Amino acid sequence: MFDDVKRRLGLPLLHTDYRALARWPSYFAMAWADLGPRIGGAQHEAACAVYQARAVELVAGLPNPSGLTGAALRAAAERDGSPDLLPVVQLFQHLHAGLMTNVAYFRNQLL
Repeated sequence: MFDDVKRRLGLPLLHTDYRALARWPSYFAMAWADLGPRIGGAQHEAACAVYQARAVELVAGLPNPSGLTGAALRAAAERDGSPDLLPVVQLFQHLHAGLMTNVAYFRNQLL
C-alpha cells in the first residue's frame, strides 16, 4: 500500500503521518482505498488550493520579530551551498496543503 501512496502522491518517500496512520492497517487500507482515486482530481486539487491560500494568508499576518528578510535568508542558503532554496520551500508548501487535505478527508471519513 505504501507504494500506491507514494505513486499517487508522486513522492519518493512517505510522510511520517501516513506511516502513523498505517499503525491501524485495516483502517488505513480502507481509508486510502477511498481517498486514493480522488487525489489529483478537480475537487481534491481545489481543496489543496484552499489550504495553501489560507496558510499563506494566515502566515502573512504573523509578526517577524527577528526582522528576517528574503535577501538574508537567500544569502544564508548560498553560504550553505544551496542557492535554490525557494523551489524546495514551495515544494514543501505544496506537499503540506495536500497532506492537510488528505488528513482532513480521513477525519471526515470517521465522522
